[in-house]
Amino acid sequence: KRNLLYSKHIALWDVIASCDIVGSSDSSIKNVVANDFTDILKTADIKQIFVNGKTAEKYYNKYVRNTIGRESVCLPSTSPANAAWTIDKLVKAWEIIKQYTDL
Repeated sequence: KRNLLYSKHIALWDVIASCDIVGSSDSSIKNVVANDFTDILKTADIKQIFVNGKTAEKYYNKYVRNTIGRESVCLPSTSPANAAWTIDKLVKAWEIIKQYTDL
């Protein structure tokens, strides 16, 4: 997986560097420390920022967006908890990434 991402010039980075969370319950997230995106944006040609689901979008908008001055595109969550989205629907929605890379 890492080689595929690298070969297609796709970077993955979590919005949250650390937080308190109970299990994997997004609703329990507290004491958020966001990752600092400034260094990677200074050194890499990042064409677009995508977030994986509404929770990532919420924390990106709250802690990161204004600091770096870049909007994100929210894609549907790939979490198994997002049962409303079939794999086929997820693939279709995530195909937007092809516009920004050589997939």
